[in-house]
Amino acid sequence: MKSSLPPLSASAVAPVTRFAAPHKHIAKLSKYYWRKLLRVRATPHEIALGCAAGVFAACTPFLGAQMFLAVVLALILRVSVPAAIVGTFVGNPISWPAIWSASYIAGAWMLGQDPAAAADHLAESATVLSATLSGPGQPSLDTAIVNLSPFLQPLLLGGVVIGLLAAAASYYPTLRAVRLFQRRRAAH
Repeated sequence: MKSSLPPLSASAVAPVTRFAAPHKHIAKLSKYYWRKLLRVRATPHEIALGCAAGVFAACTPFLGAQMFLAVVLALILRVSVPAAIVGTFVGNPISWPAIWSASYIAGAWMLGQDPAAAADHLAESATVLSATLSGPGQPSLDTAIVNLSPFLQPLLLGGVVIGLLAAAASYYPTLRAVRLFQRRRAAH
């Protein structure tokens, strides 16, 4: 019995393999953006500090505003804006749980709070938040703010600390890599 379906072409199969192995796709994208960062036309310090500004912004809990924050920081510091944008890619759906957990724990510890108590509060708040978000309006926004406010101060304070540490940790390797790349490029 013959099939009425046409045979699969190589192009029809290729996208499936990308989704079957997302780690390979992420690795390829990371390599692409790293190379783009090395090719930015600026001094090694401007590129490395721009990247560090982006890494700092990525460690903040301001989803949707992290790139804007990175650009503003890059403009204030007079460093590479493209490098700052590339630096924000450190924050992504894979790394956010680790970044936010570390930020919250650091902030709670600095404020003298017990980070373990937050897990219980978050579990209780999740049901309330899901119910309030189903009916948008001022009362639901107020309820969401009340439920999330115990997390905000430690998360922001810890985000600054973790962001500064991550930015410092990213600056020196990036500076060295850009210097090496620019020397090799000049030699050719």
